[in-house]
Amino acid sequence: MSTKTIAAGDNKCKSGSIVDTDLHGVLMMSLPPQAWAHRQGRLAMRGLQRADFGPEALAARAGIADAFYRFGIAYDEAQIDVIAGCFTEDAVFEVAEGRAEPFTRFEGRVEIHDRLDRIIAEQGDQRRHLISNILVDELDLATGVAAAIAYGVVTVAADGLRLGASVVYDARLRREQDGCWRFSAFFIGMDAYEGVKPASAAE
Repeated sequence: MSTKTIAAGDNKCKSGSIVDTDLHGVLMMSLPPQAWAHRQGRLAMRGLQRADFGPEALAARAGIADAFYRFGIAYDEAQIDVIAGCFTEDAVFEVAEGRAEPFTRFEGRVEIHDRLDRIIAEQGDQRRHLISNILVDELDLATGVAAAIAYGVVTVAADGLRLGASVVYDARLRREQDGCWRFSAFFIGMDAYEGVKPASAAE
């Protein structure tokens, strides 16, 4: 576990993490902080309640899952046009690591296309996005908007196999005129990223 020493007497942790002490009484903090996405206000999952699972709603839920899966596979296969097609024209794309504040932000489908094209080329390895736990937390069929959360694990094959990242996704989607659900806001919250981040991601 990655830890950070907290100065004696500092009993307020701004990151919102759980602070503990080791065998010698030294305050330690795990990084990233436990439940960072929720405690820092990034995720606000609703409690369990009755939801619409009628035919139209089930089709919408399947379409939302399709957007997540298509994004992941297209990323792994460097199909940039397919990735861009998962986003609305005015979409916002953010990436963070272990905290709610993103370290990079792209605005609009064109920028998302161009920046991810450079990032994938810079990574230069074979990644596989394993996306699961897709939870449609809000679904309004009348207005064609939805909110969804998902988990992801990214493996990296490059002269061996390793775990590249564990991820929580927080997304807003819109149903567009062609009937497809596309991301209008897409937050990638990495608990941790293994290796050196692409320079293109932070420009």
